[in-house]
Amino acid sequence: MAARRQEPQQGVSTVSYTIGTGNTTVAAAAGDTVDQDVTVAGTSPAPTKLDEAKTLLDELRTVLKDHAEELEDSAQCDAAVAMIGQQLDSGRPQQSLLGVFLSGLLAAIGGATDVIAIAEKLRDAIQALFP
Repeated sequence: MAARRQEPQQGVSTVSYTIGTGNTTVAAAAGDTVDQDVTVAGTSPAPTKLDEAKTLLDELRTVLKDHAEELEDSAQCDAAVAMIGQQLDSGRPQQSLLGVFLSGLLAAIGGATDVIAIAEKLRDAIQALFP
């Protein structure tokens, strides 16, 4: 996270402090703008919804390997996970395709409850990508 502190400029009557990311702009006396970026060391941006979905997908890959013998169709699970990963990595995931892949994944999991729990978390995280 970047913090910005805006010092009063000559001719500017207000001082504001902003915590967040991006540029904060204040109007200067002559109508120019003044941008001041201050990066606070040791901070990192909060994970995005996409990052959270990718993390859950990685977790699902691990759980699928650990519970392969319990799956209805492990090959279909692997294929669905690969296609979901491609969509998430594309930069512009398509909601309709992800829905199809998730449906196929859940069907292929069968009754493996530990795997279903992670898959449902992934489904929820993916749905959160699309307001």
